[in-house]
Amino acid sequence: MTAPADLEFLGRLLAAWGFPPDTTISRAEQGTNNQTFVLRQGSLRFVLRVSQTLSAAQVGAEHRILRWLRQAGLPFQVPEPVAAPSGDTVIETAAGPATVCRWIPGVRPDLTDQTALERFGRAAGLLGETLLGVPPEGGLGDWRGDPMAHPAVPHVGTLCRQLRAAGISAERAAHLDAVARRVRQERPVGGGALPTQVIHGDLGASNALVDEDTGEVSGLLDFEFAGAGFLVQDVMAALFNSGALETRDWQLRTAAFLRGYASVRPLDAAEADALPRLLLARAVGTALWRAGRWLNGKAQLGEVADRIRKLEDTTRWLDANGGKLRSLAATAGL
Repeated sequence: MTAPADLEFLGRLLAAWGFPPDTTISRAEQGTNNQTFVLRQGSLRFVLRVSQTLSAAQVGAEHRILRWLRQAGLPFQVPEPVAAPSGDTVIETAAGPATVCRWIPGVRPDLTDQTALERFGRAAGLLGETLLGVPPEGGLGDWRGDPMAHPAVPHVGTLCRQLRAAGISAERAAHLDAVARRVRQERPVGGGALPTQVIHGDLGASNALVDEDTGEVSGLLDFEFAGAGFLVQDVMAALFNSGALETRDWQLRTAAFLRGYASVRPLDAAEADALPRLLLARAVGTALWRAGRWLNGKAQLGEVADRIRKLEDTTRWLDANGGKLRSLAATAGL
């Protein structure tokens, strides 16, 4: 439930888009980076997002990417922004830029199933091929930069001292510091050889929908991180976010995803070699991103601790299985 002040604020936004007063509003079940709401007007549904991370100009760039994708003939949907009577698809508010998109039908995929993973991999490959047509400067940012960089985290060592003072264990803070140093040292290796283009930036089960009857991918969502990056970073993010690497049969699950992806475009040797390094960088970057939100008062300390725990798990996993992951990526599609 939203507080009365929130309802008043949302009511003004709905009026700006021309929604009638009997439109119902409920909070979306998922999403931590933004305020997201489901709107219902009769049989129609929409999604209202108030961005906590993007400027209005960045949201405009996101909408241009979405427009490109919707015109490309993909076999699944991407969000379709709705224009207000003014013609704008973005309205600036004190809480952040607001947008409304049409509802995409579907349910979250069960990525414990190998068939679902293969379908998800193919959708990721098709998205990557289509995004090739978007100029790199048309993205919202650049994923090729230092994964340690965050405006609220000027120095990882200083952050770790702040985390310890707030109650994070010394061992856990030391692990974050040590792995961040390792990632910074390894980051330049092979970067220049990796294919670069605009990527989604945050592929995962939470940003995908499938048809409840057929299981086919029906939509890919949340392009707020779309920007220039190494194409293999979307493969890495999908594996990192899907849970495919977190079970005893991880090789079968990972092979299923990579098989689907390779049906569109197999990874080259440099991409396969970089995959474990990029996974570790992603785990560190995720922990630092959440820590930055904590420093800005937008996240709880427990959320940061959860990300550091996942970083610890990822580090141990890669130390044991990084070589096998490279081999799987290198042979997928052969």
